[in-house]
Amino acid sequence: MNRKITSKLFAILFTCTSVVCAQQIYTNGPIATGTISTNLTAAPAGYSWSELQIPNASLGLSAYYNNALTTNFALADDFVVPAGETWNISSLDVFGYQTSYAGTTIPIDAIRVRIWNDDPSLGTSTVVFGDMTTNVLNAAGSGEEFVYRTATTTGTTRKVWRFNANVTASLTAGTYWVEFQVHATNDASLFFPPVTILNTLSSPTWNGKQRNVAAWASTIDGGSTNVLAIPFKLNGVVLGLDSNEFSSKIVMYPNPVKNNLTISNPVFSAENFIEIFDMTGRTVFTSNAKYETNFSIDVSNLKTGNYIVKLTTENGTAVKNFIKI
Repeated sequence: MNRKITSKLFAILFTCTSVVCAQQIYTNGPIATGTISTNLTAAPAGYSWSELQIPNASLGLSAYYNNALTTNFALADDFVVPAGETWNISSLDVFGYQTSYAGTTIPIDAIRVRIWNDDPSLGTSTVVFGDMTTNVLNAAGSGEEFVYRTATTTGTTRKVWRFNANVTASLTAGTYWVEFQVHATNDASLFFPPVTILNTLSSPTWNGKQRNVAAWASTIDGGSTNVLAIPFKLNGVVLGLDSNEFSSKIVMYPNPVKNNLTISNPVFSAENFIEIFDMTGRTVFTSNAKYETNFSIDVSNLKTGNYIVKLTTENGTAVKNFIKI
């Protein structure tokens, strides 16, 4: 399912005082249906309902594993990077609930993510980011979504949470699939509402998939033959064609890096402004100086994690990602 909401305005990277803010660049569909339900019940103040559309019956889909691996589900859905663009993705948001959970923090302690270059159920697709063993949860970027998942009888036992995952992927034009699964802090079950739109049961573009161990199947609604879509959001930077051409000339190595990050570009201008940001948008390095074709930056004092380098010259702007180990 492809529902791109971003405008094509160069790179979606801007300065908030001294902070670069990674923008939401894609959403695969909504879950909130409004503050008043079909039975005219108002949602609690500050919250919305995510109301099941009858006769659909799937309140939530499984995308979790337990420690014993007797349960091992994942969900996946597709998105398209348009021609002429590169998406530098820094994080992923997915949305789930644990029925009757009364905690004040997210009910998961792990999320695993893979991005595929095609439908993962085909058997010929390859992974371009991630794996099903590494925990990429960003707990600080996660939290309440201020939505309650509900059937026609409204209630507040299914509070929806936003689970944020750190993703470092630079994707050129094409169709990709996001796959994810989570682990509950109490090793129990968790569920993920499908895309929910008032008076809409399905759409020809909806093609979500669920993996049960290694077997893939379409996300068919439990009470009908409707195929469901999986809501997720991608955050990062969109580079337009001009920015892509300039960025493609930048070579940055080693990546991952431990001590010195080398940046190489045969067309550096006389003045080059270098900025490095962590995944919260905090500036961790700046330099405004004349550089030769190759130069190195000492990153040994940075904490382990993902970072964004922004290089601004009179010839263009490039945005690159690197991993500090």
